Amino acid sequence: FCQELSRIVTINLIYVIMKKNYLLNVLVLCCALFVCTIARAESDKDEPSNTKSEVAQANNDDLTKQVNKLLSILPKFSGYIQTGYNWGDKNGDNRSSFQLKRMRLIIDKKVSKTFDFRAQLECFSGSVDNSAYKKKVITVMDAFVNAHITDALHFRAGQYYLPLGFENYDISPSTLETVDFSNICYRMVCRNAISSADLIDYGRDLGVMAYGDLFKSRDQKFSYLSYQLSLTNGYLPTLNDDNKSKDFVGRITIRPVEKLRIIGCYNWGEYKGLNENGDAKDYLPMNRFITGAWYYDPNGLDVRAEYGHIQSDDANVKEDGFYVLAAYKIGKFLPVVRYDMYRDKAAKTSANNKDNFLLGCTYEIIKDVKFQVNYTISAYPDKVKDAGTRTGTGNSLQIMCLLKF
Repeated sequence: FCQELSRIVTINLIYVIMKKNYLLNVLVLCCALFVCTIARAESDKDEPSNTKSEVAQANNDDLTKQVNKLLSILPKFSGYIQTGYNWGDKNGDNRSSFQLKRMRLIIDKKVSKTFDFRAQLECFSGSVDNSAYKKKVITVMDAFVNAHITDALHFRAGQYYLPLGFENYDISPSTLETVDFSNICYRMVCRNAISSADLIDYGRDLGVMAYGDLFKSRDQKFSYLSYQLSLTNGYLPTLNDDNKSKDFVGRITIRPVEKLRIIGCYNWGEYKGLNENGDAKDYLPMNRFITGAWYYDPNGLDVRAEYGHIQSDDANVKEDGFYVLAAYKIGKFLPVVRYDMYRDKAAKTSANNKDNFLLGCTYEIIKDVKFQVNYTISAYPDKVKDAGTRTGTGNSLQIMCLLKF
């Protein structure tokens, strides 16, 4: 009798969670628990102590199984919040402001041994409705399904981060050594220089991808070779393609030893925009290439370097970027230095052309909470100074706290 009542309690608990019909179910739960308690008390009178303990243990095991079963059907929620203070003119805006820089909510669900999915929402991305009003909106960053066939072959479909570079594919803001990414990530991956030159696409796109790991090491800890082959719209996230051409991205990762990775990434696509004569065209070709190397010891040395190049002769696009980063883990501290260079050879007087020198440190207060301080000096080429776009040097200070949950 008590077992049947326990089932009623469990079923109604699930009903409360899923249907939120609180009043009716709370009454049912209270009555069921009351009757179950009385029945258990009466039955306990006639049971020996050893039998009582065995029954109690069996009931606990049964309850644990029911709770685990309930948890298994629910998705896993995680994410992070990054907030703090920004001072300086790193972006030419003479900023002095408290910031809620990022707030991400991540939803993961393993459907079966073969299928799982992920959804990631950015809850504080900037948006401009008109020249007088700015607001914060919710943006869909990721929404994709994975199919795991073997270690050497997986498929992904939906909206996902493109396999271009280390920072866009292997690193997130929650694991980045600095507060901000390099210009290779921001200007050469998270932006299409033809169809959306002034819009950020977050390095995401809609499409399908095959990926996998080949040639496992003897201890099975890592693979000597990994690949990603992606076919996407080549336009802004969550939107339909604006032409019939599709983007191809291919990436190869070679890992000669466990802590060292070497990558080569190539992107080809045709985009809607203006050619070098200012004429509107639907299919302007553009290529992106990124290569780099990364030595990473989570308890010691962290050194990474990447070079990127974008070019389209028809649309007068030619950009180069390079950065090198070095950090070293000392207890809870991670001091870091980075040199970051970007050149837009089609817009040589733009203030985007600069060399950034960053000095920073991350302190892990407790697990999943870290405090970051970054100071950056920006130096501009002579052509930028001569044009009067920027004079002298720029500098900025960022103080951020990042909390993962």
